[in-house]
Amino acid sequence: MKKSLFLLTLVGFLATQAYATPTKIRKTKAPRANLEQQLAKYISYPDALRPTQRAGVVVIQFRVNSDSELCQLEVFSKNEQINNALLRQLTGKKLAGYGSDASELHTVRLRFQPE
Repeated sequence: MKKSLFLLTLVGFLATQAYATPTKIRKTKAPRANLEQQLAKYISYPDALRPTQRAGVVVIQFRVNSDSELCQLEVFSKNEQINNALLRQLTGKKLAGYGSDASELHTVRLRFQPE
């Protein structure tokens, strides 16, 4: 009786462990690139900073429309040349994964390093 009870318990334990182990290995999705990384692909070091070879920080605010394009872009820096250059480079560019809420205002800080 003890032997059959032990075997029944062992078989039950092994059966539950077999079903608990996933047969497929799930692959996690690649992490979505954040806003700064996506924007960095579109911009280059501003010509206004080239003579001085200085690093700089610029804050931008924008919305992403339903087509995932940047719109209502504002650049906050003291230099108008940098503002205009960034507006030209970024207006209408697409951002992956951020077009769901067109009313959301995004604020991003971009850092420039001399090349």
